[in-house]
This record gives sequence, structure tokens and C-alpha cells, in this order.
Amino acid sequence: MYIRESKTKNKKTDKVYIKHSLVESVRTERGPRQRLVMTLGKLELDRSLWKELANALEAFLHGNSELEHLSLFELPKELLEELNQQRAIINYHRNLKSKLAGNTLKEKSKPIAEKRLQEIDINTIGVTESRSLGPELVANDVWSQLEFSNILAECGLNEKDIALAASVIWGRLLKPGSDLSTWHWLRNETSLPDFFDVDVSRVHKDRIYEIADKLLLHKDTLESKLYEKQCDLFSLQRTIFLFDLTNFYFEGKCEANELAKRGKSKEKRSQNPLVSLALIVDGNGFPIKSQVYEGNVGEPATLKEILESCGLLDVKKDDPFRPILAMDRGIATKENLALIREHQFPFTVIERADIARQFKHEFVEMDDFTQIKDSKGQTIHLKKLKEENKVLCISESKAEKELAMFEKKVSKASKDLDALIKSIASGRIKKEQKIQERIGRIKERCAGFDKIFSLNYNDILSYEIKPQSNICGAYVIEYEGIDGDSEAIWKFYMTLNQVESAFRSLKTDLGTRPVYHQGAQRTEAHLFLSILAY
Repeated sequence: MYIRESKTKNKKTDKVYIKHSLVESVRTERGPRQRLVMTLGKLELDRSLWKELANALEAFLHGNSELEHLSLFELPKELLEELNQQRAIINYHRNLKSKLAGNTLKEKSKPIAEKRLQEIDINTIGVTESRSLGPELVANDVWSQLEFSNILAECGLNEKDIALAASVIWGRLLKPGSDLSTWHWLRNETSLPDFFDVDVSRVHKDRIYEIADKLLLHKDTLESKLYEKQCDLFSLQRTIFLFDLTNFYFEGKCEANELAKRGKSKEKRSQNPLVSLALIVDGNGFPIKSQVYEGNVGEPATLKEILESCGLLDVKKDDPFRPILAMDRGIATKENLALIREHQFPFTVIERADIARQFKHEFVEMDDFTQIKDSKGQTIHLKKLKEENKVLCISESKAEKELAMFEKKVSKASKDLDALIKSIASGRIKKEQKIQERIGRIKERCAGFDKIFSLNYNDILSYEIKPQSNICGAYVIEYEGIDGDSEAIWKFYMTLNQVESAFRSLKTDLGTRPVYHQGAQRTEAHLFLSILAY
């Protein structure tokens, strides 16, 4: 055997790539030929040592005792390091082949006499091509319980596609990041390829993007079958569906992406293009249906479409399966509530903030309110108004937070106004235009300034703080078609935290943001992978 050097030139960049291989000469019917034994990557070893390396690897591959008589400590250091690395790679592939062939148990059953035992210094052991295993074992267990491979096979995916699908889904779960980072993770870090009969550890990066597109084609089937399987596994009761909308920001201009639109970012990244995701989850937080929209879509506009995609609007009015719908105030417009009432769905929704003012007397008097504790041990006061299908709520912790925020805002604006009054009195600011500009900047920094302050400016600037009608910590839940006391209805609404938790996991734990894709289809595929991983 000998080592052969190969050079490949990139025609576009003129860059030359070098790789080395271990080859041997064999006699064939057509004469002598060279057979590739193994690839060695790019050797940094001096050319004069190639022959020794080839001889040592040949002996190791053939299992000859020649290696035992080789004085490893007399070899040059660089040759020894290269030899150990290549031997480790050979052992890795031997073990993998033995595992796939079912020979592992055979090896374990060998008598002790047949085994070659040697003492080693564990402080001198090195590791090459190490791979993570623990997280993959957990992912594989869940994958098997959900029968994910069978579901993908029913969608028409072959063995290699199923292994690739696992790669991108496990990758999003275990090492969140871009599709490109998933490809690097698959090649260099994870033991995932060992869980499947098809080797996907050396696939081209384009296959990662292509399998994401293929999964997107079967989105409806995957979502419905996976949720059915989750219901069977965990005995889920489809009693409440939670609906909400969020958005993710892009990096780059995304001029060719029809989903990328400017809008109000929920992460205060409105300077970036956005894409919106509508999601329905059940009361336990399991996703049921998702839909991707343009970044500037309004929350109310998405409800009807996603209810239709779930088949909920086709449910007959006498069907006993009528889940409770829970939404926040941004979605619960008059039109959407009319749609829900038309199909006779029970629902719970929080009213707009200004509705609480209509019940100021009840909130001040606090008559007939019941006191409960939430999951964090914080005190909540509730009162059910049966005639109006409403539950009045006051959260003590929410009240403290809102009051502190209000006082901070008033204090800051008051200091700015006092500084302006002092500047006018000292004569540093005289022009009317300058005074109005300063007032404008103060208003800009203080949201709702005109509702809080009353300004008087003739020759002297003065201000007063208006009496506030808002009640800190107060909110009103509207419901319909739900039986139970005030606490039961409040708990139904508070399950909406599950969908907020889902969005939080998608954005942070699963690394969905920011979105780098410049095409609409790839953007949808990117978001769908996070849904599958979640």
C-alpha cells in the first residue's frame, strides 16, 4: 500500500484543494489497478514519512503482529500523532460496521482467552471524532413513541429521507440554529447517523434545505397525525383550544420574500422585516395547527382561516365535541366573536383595558369577591357577574407592577417638566418654538402624556396631574357557554399562558429567530421545523 495525493482546482476561484488516500495495487483481468483503501483527509505529515505511515496502516488493517514489534516511542512525533488518529478512525468504522451487522453480541461472547488484553495509562488517552449521545437517546425515545418514522413513510418518504428528516428535527431540538449550522452539527458533532440504517453524516448541505421543503409539503398530514398520536399517548382531552399570533424578525432586506413585511414587532425589532405565525395549542401546550402569514397581518384577520384549516367550522352544531376557544383581546374583535357565536363555540376572552372602568364601583367596593392563589402563590380576587357573562379580576402582583410603572413614568415626566419650567424662568429658553419643541420631546418619551398631565402655558408654564380612572391590576374576562364558578372560568382563560409558553420556546429554546431565509417557502419550512421540534 502507498499514499496518493490528489489535487482538485476550483474553476471559479482557482483555489486548489488537496486530499490524500491510502491505495493498494491489485491485479485484475485488465492488468494492474489501484484500489482505494481509505481516505486520509489532508495530511500535514512530511512526505518522507508517508511510506512508514502506509506500512503501519497496512499492518493494522490486516491485523498483523508487526505493529506489536514496532517501537512507537522511536517514531517521529508527527508520524505517531497521525498514525493514532487514523487508527482511531479505522476502529470507529469497524465498530459501526460490527454494530450494523449484529456482531456486537458475538464479540462479547468470546472467551477471555481469545481476547487480547493490555494495560494502558488512561492519562495518555486522546479522543478523536467524539460525538454527543445522551441528548440523542432522549430524542430517539420520543421519536419512537410518536412513531415518527412510520408517519413519514406514510407520506411517501424513503429511508434516507426519514433519516434526513430526523437530522433536521433533532438538530433544531438539540442544537438550535440555522439550517447550515444543523448541517455542521450532523457532520461533526452528533451520533444521530448511528440510529439509522442509512448513513447521512456526509450529505451535501443542500439536502438539509431540500428535506425541510419536503416536510413542508406534508405539513397538514404531519400536524394532524402527530397530534392524534400525542392524544393517544397522553390521553389528552380536547376540551380547550388556545389561539394566538406572534411574529419573528428577519436579518437582511428580504426584498424577494413575499412574507417579509414591516409591522409592529412583539420583540421591539420593528426596523426589521417581519413574518407572522399563528398557532393553536391545546390546554396542555401541545401544538394542533400552525399557519404562516405576512409580517404585517392583523391578529383578527387570521382567526377564521386557521379555524377552517382545523376543520372546526365544519363541526355540526349538535356535535358534542365543541372545544372552548381562548383568545387574547387583540383577536377578539366584534366580527370574530360573532363568528364564534354563529358556530356556537364556548369561548373565553379578556376584554379591552378600558372595559374595566365600567365596573369601577365593583372594583373599589370589592363586595362578593372571592380570593384565590395562582400557581405562583400570588393573590387574585374574582367576582362572577352571571347576568353579563363576565368575571371581574384583580391581581395584587399585577396591581403593584402597574402602579410602580405608572409612578416611574409620572416621576420622570415631572422632572423633565420641572427642568423646562426652571429653564424658562431663568431666561435660558425664551422662544415659543423652542419651548414647544421641548414639550414635544417630553410627550414623546411619556406614553399617554395627555391622559396623565394637564399643561397650562400663558406667560408661565405649569402643569397638573389628572385624576386617573384606571384601576391597577384589574381586568375583565368575558365568557360564553362555560359552566363553573369564577375560579373555573379564570383558570380556563389562564391556560392561554400555554400558547405564550410555546411561542417563548420557539423563539428562544429552539432558536427560530432571527430568520435568515430570503425566500417565502424556505421561511415557512424554517418555522415548521421549529413546530415539529417543539
